[in-house]
Amino acid sequence: MTTFNTLSAATLGRILLCSSAMAILAPALPAYGQAQDKTARRVEERTVEFAIPALPIAAAIARYSAQSGVNVLAGGVLPPSVRTSPVNGRFTPAEALDRMLAGTGYSYGAEGSNSIVLIGAGAAAPSDDGATRLKAISAHARMPTLGGLVAGKDAPFETAAAVSSMDGETLQERYAGNVDNALRSGAGTFTRKAMSGAGVAVNIRGMEGYGRVNMTIDGARQNIRVMGHGVSGGSTFVDSDLLAGMDIGRGALGGAAGVGALGGAANFRTLGIDDVVEPGRTAGALSTVKFGNNEYGWSTMAAAGMRTDTGIGFMGAFNRRDSGSPLSGVDDRGKRIIATDLAEDLKSGLVKLELGNGDDHRLLLGGVWYNNHSSIRAEPQVYRNQTYTARYDYAPGDDLVNLTVNAYLNDSSVRFVEGNYKGRFTRDRGLGIDVTNRSELSLSDDVALALNYGGAYYHDDVSNGQPWGTGGPGDGQIGVGSLFADATFSYGIFELTPGFHFDTFDLRGDVAKRVGSQNVIERIERSENSFNPRVTLAATPWEGIQFYTRYAKTSRPPSVTETFFPGAHGSTPNPTSPNPNLKGETSLGWEVGVNILRDGLLSEGDSLRVKANYFSNDVENYITSAARPSGPPYVAMLQFVNVPGKTRIEGFELEAQYDTGQIFGGITYSNTKTHLPYGMWSDGFGVGEINGLPEDTLTINAGFRALEEKLTVSGQVRHVGKTKGVKPPMGPDLIEFDSYTLVDAFATYKFNDNATLFLNVENLANTAYKPAHYLDKRLVGRGRTVMGGLTVKF
Repeated sequence: MTTFNTLSAATLGRILLCSSAMAILAPALPAYGQAQDKTARRVEERTVEFAIPALPIAAAIARYSAQSGVNVLAGGVLPPSVRTSPVNGRFTPAEALDRMLAGTGYSYGAEGSNSIVLIGAGAAAPSDDGATRLKAISAHARMPTLGGLVAGKDAPFETAAAVSSMDGETLQERYAGNVDNALRSGAGTFTRKAMSGAGVAVNIRGMEGYGRVNMTIDGARQNIRVMGHGVSGGSTFVDSDLLAGMDIGRGALGGAAGVGALGGAANFRTLGIDDVVEPGRTAGALSTVKFGNNEYGWSTMAAAGMRTDTGIGFMGAFNRRDSGSPLSGVDDRGKRIIATDLAEDLKSGLVKLELGNGDDHRLLLGGVWYNNHSSIRAEPQVYRNQTYTARYDYAPGDDLVNLTVNAYLNDSSVRFVEGNYKGRFTRDRGLGIDVTNRSELSLSDDVALALNYGGAYYHDDVSNGQPWGTGGPGDGQIGVGSLFADATFSYGIFELTPGFHFDTFDLRGDVAKRVGSQNVIERIERSENSFNPRVTLAATPWEGIQFYTRYAKTSRPPSVTETFFPGAHGSTPNPTSPNPNLKGETSLGWEVGVNILRDGLLSEGDSLRVKANYFSNDVENYITSAARPSGPPYVAMLQFVNVPGKTRIEGFELEAQYDTGQIFGGITYSNTKTHLPYGMWSDGFGVGEINGLPEDTLTINAGFRALEEKLTVSGQVRHVGKTKGVKPPMGPDLIEFDSYTLVDAFATYKFNDNATLFLNVENLANTAYKPAHYLDKRLVGRGRTVMGGLTVKF
C-alpha cells in the first residue's frame, strides 16, 4: 500500500501519467464541447422517430429529451396534473414538442444551441442575465427505484412521507464515495459497521439487522445475515463507485419497499445506460479515477455503453480498488492506531441491457458483481455478491395501466479463507418478484383517485455448510408473500391515502432436541400472517408547502438466523439455543411532518428545501439475544427471544437546504430516543446492540460557487452524540462512549459538462475518535485522509 510520504516508483509513474492526462485533457475538453455545439446547430435540421404516449408533463419531457437529444430546462416543479398529448411518428424536435405541449398551457423558448426552456401559462421567458435558475429534465428522471421510494433531488420534498434521495455525484464529491459517512450524515439514518471494511448495514431510527430495514440493490433484496465475532446482523455488499444514487424510506412504506420491513428501506441504485450515454447520442463512456493517502490508494472505474435508434441499449462497467489499513486520528498522547481489519481488495462490475427505450414497453436486464477480500479480527474473509435483475415497464398512456414488474436473483456469501475458522461460510441464495400497477381516475369534477396496488414474493435459502452445533448462523428457508395497495383521494388542497400490506411468511429449518444423551434433529415449519394498515392525510394550503400526518402498522418475520441459530462457540454444541417459537415483530405508531419546496423566496433564483418530521412508534415482540444456562459441561449460550411488552422509539428529524446559486448551505439533524434492549454477548457475536444509537446527530454544510459556477468549494461539520454499549464481555451493565465532532472539506472544478476534478479531505483536524455503532471499542476512526480524482465523460 502507498501513502503520500512513501511512494513507490510504480505509484509515481501512475501519478505522473494521471497528471499528464489531465494536462492534455484540460485544453482538449473545451474543444470537444465546441465540436458538440457545431453538431447541435444541426439538430433542428434532422427528423427523429418519436414514440411518446400521453403522460404527466415531467415524464413526457424526460422521454422527449431521451429521444430527441435536446436538453429541456424548467424552473420550479412541473405539476403532475398537467398531461401532454401523444406524439408518434417522425418529426423534427420542434414539431414533436409543439404537438406534445398542445393544450397544456406551456410553451418554450430557445436556450443556447441545443437547449430549450419550458414557459408556463402566463409566465415570461427567463431573462438573459441568468438570474432565474433552471434545472434540466432528462432521461435521468426515469431512473427506476424500489416501489414505495422516490428518486431525485426534489422528489423527497414533494412526498408526504419520511423519504430521502442522494445522487451518485453528491456521494462521490462530498463523501468521497463513503456510503457509511453519507448515511450517517442523513436525517434519521445511521449505519452499523462491522470490523471488516466490507459491507454496509443501514440503521433507520434505531432499527437494523435481520430484515428490519429492507436493503436492496436495484430492487433486489439483500438478506444475508452474518454472525460471529466482530460482524453484524445483516449487510449489503455493493461498490459505492458503481452507484448512481441511494434512496431511503423511514417508517411505514407502500409498495415493494414495505414488504416485511419494520423500520424502512434503502435502495442502492447502480449506474445505468442513461448515466453513460447522453440523450441523443448513440455511444458514451464514463471514467472516474481517484487516489487518496492514509492507505486509501487507487480506485479506477471505467464504463462504456451504446444505444440504437431502435431502442436497444447496452452498457458495462468495472471498478478496482486496493486499500490498506488506515491510521486513526491522533489521540491526546500523540498516538495513532492502525485499523488492520479495514484493508480491502475489491473488484466489481456490472452490465445493463435495455430493450424498448422510449416505447410503451421497456425491459431492463442487469447484473452486478462484487468480490472483496477483507478480514475480521485478523481472520481473512472473502465477500462475494451476485445480483441479477429484470425490470419490465408498460406505460401505454392509459390512465388505468402503468405497470412495473421487477424480478431478481441474488447470491451472497462470506467465507473464512485462512486462520482458525478457515472453510466456514455463510451463504444466502434469494429470489423475488414484485408487480405494481398505477391507475388514475376522476371520481368527479373535484375529486381524483390514484391507485397503487400489487403484490410481491421473495424466498431465501440460507446455508453454512457445517453440521449442527459447530457454529454459523443456522440453515433454513423462508418465503414471504404480500399484497399491498394505496388509494390517494385528492380534493382541493387535501390528499387522503389509506393503504395496507397483507404479509405472510413460511419458515422452515432444523433444530436439535436432547433425547437421552443424543441430539435429535427435528424439522420445523412455521407460518404467520400480518395485516398492516396505514393512513396518510396531507394538505397543501400554499404552493410548495405541505403538511402531513400518518398512522401505520409495520411488521417483519423472524429470520432464519434468529430462529435456527445452532448455539455453538467453536465446536461446543448447545441444544437449547434455537428458538422455533419466535414471533414476528410489529410496530404501531404515528408521524407528523412538513415539506417546503420554494423557489425565488428571498431573491430571484434562490431555492429553499425543508423536510421536518416527528415520529413515535411502539414495537411489540422485539427480538434480541439472551443468555440461556444449559448446565454442565456447557457454558451459558445464546438464544434469540421476544421481549415482552412494547418498546418505544420516538424522535425528530430535520433536513434543510438553501441555495442562491452563488452560496449555499444546509443542515440535517436527528434526535432519536430508543428504548430497545441490549442483547447479551452482543460484544463478541454481533447478534445484538454493541452500541445504542447516538442520542443525536448533526451535520452542517456551507459553500460557494465561483468562476461561472465551474468551481465549488464547501465544507461540513459532522457531530455524533454520546452512545451506550454493553460492558464486555456479556453485560448486562452498560458503558458510555464519548461524542465526537469531525470537519470535512471538499471542492470540485468542472472544466465543462464532460470533465470534473474533485478534492475531498475527511477528518480535517485529524481527530481521534471511536466511531459510534462500530464493533471495535478503540479510537480507530479514520484519520485525516486527502483524496482527489477526475471524472471524464465522452
